Amino acid sequence: MKRLPLLPLCFLAACSTESSSETDRIPAPIAASHEVDLNALLGEWSDVQDSGRTVFNEHWERAKDGSMAGLGFVLSGLDTVFIEHLGILNIEGKLHYAATVGGQNNGQAVLFALEHGTDSLVFTNPAHDFPQRIVYAPIGPDAWKVSVSGTSKGKFVIDRYDFVRKGSRSMVE
Repeated sequence: MKRLPLLPLCFLAACSTESSSETDRIPAPIAASHEVDLNALLGEWSDVQDSGRTVFNEHWERAKDGSMAGLGFVLSGLDTVFIEHLGILNIEGKLHYAATVGGQNNGQAVLFALEHGTDSLVFTNPAHDFPQRIVYAPIGPDAWKVSVSGTSKGKFVIDRYDFVRKGSRSMVE
């Protein structure tokens, strides 16, 4: 497996017309059984870094099938330097974070199982090369602390993001 680039993770396509056999594979809508409300992710988020030169963005929406669909992208100046399609899916009764990056993993999503959802959303995939853990911790209604971590080339690596809802005046502490 190739290394997933650092956040943002995003958008699984939910716009195609399904045949009856494809409809059977659509995940069930996400249950609201976790203390962290997944609906709080809906909307536009950004983290400005490098004195404004680099902006990490995520956009989350509810897909037609009830799952969460997202698009993550990084801007360096006016150039888009990274795009990732994301999702939070219910697969066989368990929530998974799905990340798809063009040109990696034969175009297939890498899945991270939800391991914890009471004060933050902790998704893990110990078998993945990097990352092995993705954490979304809500900081009020308009901000999330996000970390992407794991071992890469024998060293522990952690990347942190302070996402603020676009248009809000919230600041992450």
